[in-house]
Amino acid sequence: MPEVLERPTIALHGIASVAGRYVIGEQPTHPGINLFACRLRMIGSDNLRLTAPVIPQMGEQVTTSFNSFGTLTGRVTRQFEDGFEVSIEHDAAGRDRLNARITSFSEKLWTAETDRRAAQRVMPSNPRTVIARPDNWSQPCLIVDYSISGAAVSAAFQPEVGEIVTVGRVTGEVVRLFDFGFAVRFFEPQNADHLEGLLEAPDEWREVMRRTFKAV
Repeated sequence: MPEVLERPTIALHGIASVAGRYVIGEQPTHPGINLFACRLRMIGSDNLRLTAPVIPQMGEQVTTSFNSFGTLTGRVTRQFEDGFEVSIEHDAAGRDRLNARITSFSEKLWTAETDRRAAQRVMPSNPRTVIARPDNWSQPCLIVDYSISGAAVSAAFQPEVGEIVTVGRVTGEVVRLFDFGFAVRFFEPQNADHLEGLLEAPDEWREVMRRTFKAV
């Protein structure tokens, strides 16, 4: 019998710099309904984990897209407080292509030099937070990136341009809509050293979300 070569399993954990987008289900994409931004946390030969504003149901189809890894489709196999895991559905050739991309990306991580302080726009280390309106309505959202003057946000709704919202504990005005979210301009420029902490969800809101997730 011919020898069967076992295909290698590759995984890359602890990724904090890869932003992308995902679509829930198989319906046409609609921003704020089934199309959202996300942050990649782990990717392997057969699965990936995301931090995301909207957590799909177990078994639901999700299609993700990342510049470094291409478009990947699969089913939700685990849910977390801040996101979910997807089992990737692909054939042997697709798995080999993904392995090659993971290897190439990991090599770039070891050789690239970045200076977070020099970046005009910053990706927060904890991108999932809360967005609220003046009428006390609130829900989870994901900060794509931010600067001292504003933030790009993805959530399960599309506001009107000119609408007032609070991201974490910073209030601003919606100034632009795009395919996976919207841009908020803060009413006042923020202190760069303190801004990331202000964009995090208040402790009481995070505790409510934690209890809600555990109860599901």
